[in-house]
Amino acid sequence: MYQPHRIMSFLFFFMGLYSLSAHALRDDHFKKVVIFADSGIYNYKTGINVYKGHVKIDQGTTHVTADRLITKNNDKHVIEEVIAYGDKTLAHYWTLTKVGDPEMHAQAKVIKYYPIESNVTLENNAFVSQGENNFQGQLIHYNSKEQTITMPAAESGHAILIYNPDK
Repeated sequence: MYQPHRIMSFLFFFMGLYSLSAHALRDDHFKKVVIFADSGIYNYKTGINVYKGHVKIDQGTTHVTADRLITKNNDKHVIEEVIAYGDKTLAHYWTLTKVGDPEMHAQAKVIKYYPIESNVTLENNAFVSQGENNFQGQLIHYNSKEQTITMPAAESGHAILIYNPDK
């Protein structure tokens, strides 16, 4: 059985680039993270890491694709911000949250995650779905501590929520 807040469980992905599957299958947490990109810069000193071109991240059943991905660490080397960009195609995240449940998918032009504040923002053509349930809008904010989803009014388009409870 899945509930609306589980649809947004993908947002916990950004808890850290090194544990992509925080709310995916439990076993995913122990799988290695593999990052593919046309180019990448990991800068331990500045804490800013940049991956460009056909970025694909895999960890078990958890996956991310983007045109660019940037992470920013604080002076204690804790990730403060992760931004996935879909310049040519939408940034895409998908995972299996529970065996037997449908995969959860999220797409947007920009996906931002701030793990310290437990906030995630999907910008421009944002769409999150799991089975028949989905959220769609130009802007979606999610706070994992409060388990709140905010879809503010947009100048163009509407926020749409479709939820089909289990029968």
